[in-house]
Amino acid sequence: MLSYGGWLTLIYLVIFLFLAYFSPFIIGALILGVFISMLIEAPKGLLSKFMNPKVSSVISHVLVLGLILYAGINFFPVVINEGRKLFSMLSTLTIPQEEQLAQLPVWLIDFINSLNQNLSDFALNIINQMIAYVPNLITATIVLVITTTAIGSLRSVAKNNVWKLYPVSDRERGLKFIKETYSQFERFVLGQFLAALMLGTFIGVMSFILKIPSALFLGVLAWITDFIPYLGVVISAIPLLMLAFTENGLIGLILGLIILTLANQLEMWFLHPKIQSNALNLHWFVIIVSLLLFGELFSLLGVLIALPIVVYIRNFWEYFVLKIK
Repeated sequence: MLSYGGWLTLIYLVIFLFLAYFSPFIIGALILGVFISMLIEAPKGLLSKFMNPKVSSVISHVLVLGLILYAGINFFPVVINEGRKLFSMLSTLTIPQEEQLAQLPVWLIDFINSLNQNLSDFALNIINQMIAYVPNLITATIVLVITTTAIGSLRSVAKNNVWKLYPVSDRERGLKFIKETYSQFERFVLGQFLAALMLGTFIGVMSFILKIPSALFLGVLAWITDFIPYLGVVISAIPLLMLAFTENGLIGLILGLIILTLANQLEMWFLHPKIQSNALNLHWFVIIVSLLLFGELFSLLGVLIALPIVVYIRNFWEYFVLKIK
């Protein structure tokens, strides 16, 4: 039978999942804020081996926040400029029917004639969805900035008060549970950092090799948005496909789709399972299934919280059910 502390641990999880389901933007912003603060710690830990810890902390903050700022500043100008070029090119795609029939197969004529309308509808749908989410995104952005800025002081406050979550009878076991779970969460973020870094490097290098403009921007954007489940893929894909199409036409669009497909498969089946398996001591199959399951249940937020929740449940089982730790 579960102890009082075990029931409390389970209730904390249920409350979090309830909030995640009904307020995904706020919880997602809080989680991303914690992620970014931990991301700053990742290069800081590496740099501190070669220089003064305070200097490494400053460099780490400048590096991570600078790259995020660089991607954010360049995203909308690139999308707007390439969008203008794209719609200008699409307006010239339609050829008189007689010339088409003389030179092209019927199926290809139909494809070209419908491409303009399909792409326009797709772009309009994305714009409408973005407009609908603007209020939530603004609120989430504010929460994200506040969380990232205040996480240092919040961490010390939480550390000094976390003992209040458990009764005296289960306090020692509960504190060990929280400490180990948080430590594993840090390893999860470090693993996510490495996976995102490799993915961003892959997209940036492939874009440079295939002569897609702004390869550095595309690589940095892919690295940053890899921490945003589902939506991050769309955010990084839009400028990449725009730049590829406006620079090299239909061939460029195909090459852009190939890059995105390879990057997605590389992350889904190799980088994410392999790196996170080593970081969290979870089997790669469990990682893939949990990502798919939580993505289905919680949509955008699900993939972000999937592995931390699995680790939480595993530790809960070991500490409060099996009591082997």
